[in-house]
Amino acid sequence: MKTNSAIRKIIEYGIMAPSGHNTQPWKFKIDQNEIQIYPDFTKSLPVVDADHHAMYISLGCAVENIVLAALNDGYFPEVRIVKKHGDAEFICIALQVNSESHKDYLYRYIKERQVTRNEYKDTEVSPEDLELLIDSTRFPGVQVRSFITPEEINQLEPLIIEGSIRQFRNKQFVEELVSWIRFSKTEIEKKKDGIWHASMGFPGTGKFLGNLIMKKFVSAESEAKRWKKLIRASAGFLLFIAEENDVTHWVNLGRAFQRFGLTACKLKISHAHVNMPCEEFEVREKMTKLLGIDIGYPLLLIRFGYSNKMPYSYRRPMEEVLSDASPLVEQSI
Repeated sequence: MKTNSAIRKIIEYGIMAPSGHNTQPWKFKIDQNEIQIYPDFTKSLPVVDADHHAMYISLGCAVENIVLAALNDGYFPEVRIVKKHGDAEFICIALQVNSESHKDYLYRYIKERQVTRNEYKDTEVSPEDLELLIDSTRFPGVQVRSFITPEEINQLEPLIIEGSIRQFRNKQFVEELVSWIRFSKTEIEKKKDGIWHASMGFPGTGKFLGNLIMKKFVSAESEAKRWKKLIRASAGFLLFIAEENDVTHWVNLGRAFQRFGLTACKLKISHAHVNMPCEEFEVREKMTKLLGIDIGYPLLLIRFGYSNKMPYSYRRPMEEVLSDASPLVEQSI
């Protein structure tokens, strides 16, 4: 059985997982040789993630990091989804001693991986690297669709733009987004979550001025113009599709996405979310029909290409995410 301190070191890798707006919506609990991951609904995004699928995708990313770290430590991790009466699902990872467990090379890229939100360079990804990226996403119940050629990307562009326009014309969306942007280094160092302005390539403005700019001067039209530029600079897109719209598939999709992100890091390929057409239900329905998706739910759209590194996002410390008791859970998901 692993010691508590050894398990805490494994959890540290789970904390490094990506999450929507970097909300870090998780709580961890150690139960003997088992790590339990609970959704933290105080970190939810009710406007863009009303059914909490994106939250569980983030938990899936944390699961994959923990699995990789456990394998590296010589343990075989067994993952299962648990549902207690009246509570939301949570995830258990049992750590079994296994001297024959094989290390996974992706483990070494957990600390280096980042979501890179800047503009990418006009450089194609080689067919060999593209194949590696797609192969990394193979997971039960998860499909991916790639968009590489100009014709394929042109299919996506109006959907991305429509999703962006709908969101920035929604006052509640803007309020939710702005509440998670950290406009100064002082603020990000204090809260250790949210989207640091520097990671977006924006100058530091302070909270008051940053809020004013986002709410008064950033419009649906200006965002659409910005996204058109980002789309055209991208080497390609991957659309992640869950075969069923439930927690098990959301978690598996998150695990597949994390393996993609780590593989991209290994190949020095940047990636970032372009999730507007997935978050806006009517646009998602339109995308499903337009792309001929007969089975499954398109829940995550990612752009990729080559760019310079950006400042890394902050993470909340272990003492804030490790709990001796199950955190409050929400029953209606």
